[in-house]
Amino acid sequence: MFLSRPLMLEAKSFELLSLHSQKQPIFKNVKHYVKNNIEKTAIIPIHGILTKKPEAFDDFLGMTSYEKMQEEIEEALEDEKVEIILLDIDSPGGEVNGIFDLADFIYNARSKKRIIAIANDDAYSAAYAIASSAEKIFLTRTSGVGSIGVIASHIDQSGFDEKQGIKYSTIFAGSRKNDLNPHEPITSESLENLKSEVNRLYGMLVELIARNRSLSIEAIKSTEAGLYFGEKAVEIGLADGVTTFFEFINNHRSVSMTTNELTEEGYENCRREIVEIIRLCNVSKMPEKIGEFIEQGVSIEQAREVLMELLAERTKKTEILSAIPQNSGEELMMQVAKSRCI
Repeated sequence: MFLSRPLMLEAKSFELLSLHSQKQPIFKNVKHYVKNNIEKTAIIPIHGILTKKPEAFDDFLGMTSYEKMQEEIEEALEDEKVEIILLDIDSPGGEVNGIFDLADFIYNARSKKRIIAIANDDAYSAAYAIASSAEKIFLTRTSGVGSIGVIASHIDQSGFDEKQGIKYSTIFAGSRKNDLNPHEPITSESLENLKSEVNRLYGMLVELIARNRSLSIEAIKSTEAGLYFGEKAVEIGLADGVTTFFEFINNHRSVSMTTNELTEEGYENCRREIVEIIRLCNVSKMPEKIGEFIEQGVSIEQAREVLMELLAERTKKTEILSAIPQNSGEELMMQVAKSRCI
């Protein structure tokens, strides 16, 4: 988890694309079967860098806020049609602020409905704290979990300022008010204070995950904030099983139709369509489109066309970001990050 503001950039787009009304459903008499079952599993996407509050640039910069996650989980808890809440996680972690409150909220919500987490593909640090709060954690053979630790950094750019001919004069009251000023070298006292806070938060994180996973504090600390993948994560107790996203979806849906509504051949054809659409959405890193596609009866070809359009748009945005000069990019990220800090 980041003690200070995150300074990582990942361009992602989660835009909604309306489908033309003239496109006809391909599932015909089985559409209501699929719709009912997709509604029984509420998929909550937890992607990119994690922050406490939602901001205007979150989607563009590939961030997800704790407040947004909680709102979506609360909606799923209130929806009588939802039986399982699936946390679809692909995140390197994020801010400390807000993570413990969200983790406790998810942990307590387990008594109301089943909440399952899947690392699809990464659940590290703060993202793993969220995953651990679920009833079960699954991951793929190549997915990773862990990085159970806290990190803070101080940027000393005083040397850079000097080369640029810039000198900062800071006037402050209170001996610690100027701690971690990036335009001055860190003092020994400031360093010790920062270390103390990191250790305090690390203790809280370890206790949280030990409780969530029913493991000892020593077992969590022994991971040394390492990354664990596939079966190894299951072996040491950080996960409960190995699967894939679409396998999980298929295995946890109940059939609620009579044999008169759907023949065996029709069911198998429908299943293949659904599995392929789920696969396409996951390969494109857009699992949130699964429910939308099935709800609107989109064919495999139509789904592929829409996903390609979204990926093309994402590529354009990535090219725009890469064209921004380095200093300008850092200033943009600093502006976004500063809005979350005192």
